[in-house]
Amino acid sequence: MTATHGLSSINCTSCGAGLSVLGGGRVQTHVCGYCGAVLDTQDNYKVLDSIGKRDHPKSPITIGMTLTYEGVEFTVIGTLGMVEKYGAKTWRWVEHQIFSPTHGYLWLNVENGHVTFTRKVRDFNMGHWLSPASVEQSETPPRRSYEGETYKYYETSVAEIEFMEGEFNWVPKLGEKTQTVSLLGPDAMLGLSRSATEREVELTRLLDRDAVARDMGFSLGALGPAERHPLQPYTPMAEEGLLRRVLSLTAIAALVLGLVFLLMPGRTVLETPQMMLSELPESYSFEVTNPSQLSRVRLESNLQNAWGVFAVEVLGPDGNPVVAAERAISYYSGRSGGESWSEGSRNGSFRFRPETTGPHTLRLERAEGGNAADSFTLQVRVSEGKPAAFWMFVLAVLAGLGWLYVAARRAMFNSRRFSGSDWHDD
Repeated sequence: MTATHGLSSINCTSCGAGLSVLGGGRVQTHVCGYCGAVLDTQDNYKVLDSIGKRDHPKSPITIGMTLTYEGVEFTVIGTLGMVEKYGAKTWRWVEHQIFSPTHGYLWLNVENGHVTFTRKVRDFNMGHWLSPASVEQSETPPRRSYEGETYKYYETSVAEIEFMEGEFNWVPKLGEKTQTVSLLGPDAMLGLSRSATEREVELTRLLDRDAVARDMGFSLGALGPAERHPLQPYTPMAEEGLLRRVLSLTAIAALVLGLVFLLMPGRTVLETPQMMLSELPESYSFEVTNPSQLSRVRLESNLQNAWGVFAVEVLGPDGNPVVAAERAISYYSGRSGGESWSEGSRNGSFRFRPETTGPHTLRLERAEGGNAADSFTLQVRVSEGKPAAFWMFVLAVLAGLGWLYVAARRAMFNSRRFSGSDWHDD
């Protein structure tokens, strides 16, 4: 008996159980799910070996099920139970070989509640092969490119076959080990695998759990709880791209307007002559025509190695105080170690909002304290129509923080994708 395209079932040559033939003419091995006999499909299903009766690994996917992926229907033809052991830790998962008459042999894998789809890569530049030894010698996580995408080192693993059932396009052996260097890309995992006999490159993509369960006819709960997977796609906020652009433009515009408002002097309504400090207190009148915007009082002096505190009071047309404030002005300079130095400022200012239009009075006097000599001078300027730059800067900061949050979501997501990597910088 030999495998033919028209054959739909055979009887196990070891135990006589009926076995479905689903995998096409390139199948080399058929492992009986009843007695564990390993049959050579190319030599009348002769018994090559036997793995005995073994417990089936946990998977909702069984031989004979079909899955449609990118418009192509694949049939599950074989099941491998895989195990990886490292120290005291053990990981298990299930790999199902699937077959399409038009697309050949691929893999459907079930692990930690997720389903992934793996295909062989034939056009990878094998001159860029990455071995575990090369990884150990690298100072930074190695990277490789494939089809215009960059893949960054994720982990090195050694997987071992501990269960076999169904048809395979090669001759698997119980206990057979494969060493794989995995690299993580934007939406796929690149695996550079080496067994005892060959080197292969595979590309793995994560499938939608709900879609797979519906298509293959099992409940989503049969997959079990889904742990975080490095291939899980980023879930953007609603209109995230637009939001990021709006926030960045808002932050820039608010910052520019804030700087413009800050530098705008407004209209000068009072400019006193330079007065000697000995002449204080003094009173000056000025006219307010724009009570809807801020007014600013600015004090300018020629203090040198001295300081003084000056009290300013603005009275409204009715003679009642509109604002009262004190400003300390100090300025010191000199030379030390052959270099000039200075500290402080000869200016002081504050803003206020007039309550009404009309004539206002400004009263200026020296407050208690200070060591400014009477020979120093002081000048006062009052301007109105001064835009409030503060709130523009507040808006710029808030919009900038919003942009950072949106941008950081993706950055943090990408960082979490590599949280399971075995790469360590030390």
